[in-house]
Amino acid sequence: MPVDGPELLDAFLAPVLIIGALFFQWRIAGVVAPFTVEVLDNAFIYKPNNYWQLAFFQVILAGAIGYGQNEICRRFAAAASVGGLWLIGWFCTPMAYKLEAWEHLKWVWTWMAFDQATRVMHGGYGGNRGGWLSLKGAHLMP
Repeated sequence: MPVDGPELLDAFLAPVLIIGALFFQWRIAGVVAPFTVEVLDNAFIYKPNNYWQLAFFQVILAGAIGYGQNEICRRFAAAASVGGLWLIGWFCTPMAYKLEAWEHLKWVWTWMAFDQATRVMHGGYGGNRGGWLSLKGAHLMP
């Protein structure tokens, strides 16, 4: 069965957000000089000396996500972890890398859209099993 609205949005955005966070984790780990992170009217200096404290905080957030009982807190912890990586990683990544990633992302999203359209045309994930294009069981002649 084809994916509905929120699930479709999640299917297109979640991989990008998670893979982007992993990439930014790698970029942050390689920082050797302090840099400025600016958000709205606030700015702070990220220092490479703080990497292990932030990594430890991420481990704590991962534990909260994995073992937390409250779903709202779990989602907040996951969003904070991914959002923090994007926030700091965005400012330490050169523009050339960001532009190259954007080109790859457009290509991946195009193929994901083709794949979703193909599933809709074939009646879902299981092939032609009664989707809106299926004629199986239909009476064509009276």
